[in-house]
Amino acid sequence: MKPEIKGNATSFFVTLLILFVLEIISTALLPLLGVESIRIPFNILIILFLGFKVNSPALALMILGTQYFHSFFSIEGWEMGTVAGILICILIGYLKDLLHFSSAGFTIIVTQIFQTVWFIIISGLFYLKFGSFDYVIEKFWRFLPESIIISILSPFFFSVLDKIWNVGEGGMLGDET
Repeated sequence: MKPEIKGNATSFFVTLLILFVLEIISTALLPLLGVESIRIPFNILIILFLGFKVNSPALALMILGTQYFHSFFSIEGWEMGTVAGILICILIGYLKDLLHFSSAGFTIIVTQIFQTVWFIIISGLFYLKFGSFDYVIEKFWRFLPESIIISILSPFFFSVLDKIWNVGEGGMLGDET
């Protein structure tokens, strides 16, 4: 059991380093290139990967760590993203047997669907917090291009994370079967 936990910790640390680099690119370099309105949410992609491919009792802590780390680069806070990430991973847990990432097209579609569910959860939480849909409507128009970019990048990103987490082709880390 200890080697698995140690391997998960090492893989998670490397994943957070990748997130750090991608957050810097998204928050610093894209505005330098004139793309100020789009911030690519790589944290969502990492949480989706964890939900799809990592079967660990520490999954909720990994989601919390990812969202907390992401909050260093965002004003939206870590708590709502953690709640949304855990709810998404619960949903993924129920649908996991139906989802097989056999092609890039399917990976893109599934990623887009779960990002839309993520947006709905976050929108509901923002509505509960502010009592108005004004921010949600504004956020929706930024969500569309960001989610499309993330969905298109997902097959490549998942293959890189598969190597970091030592997940076999179409497999899942932590499965005993």
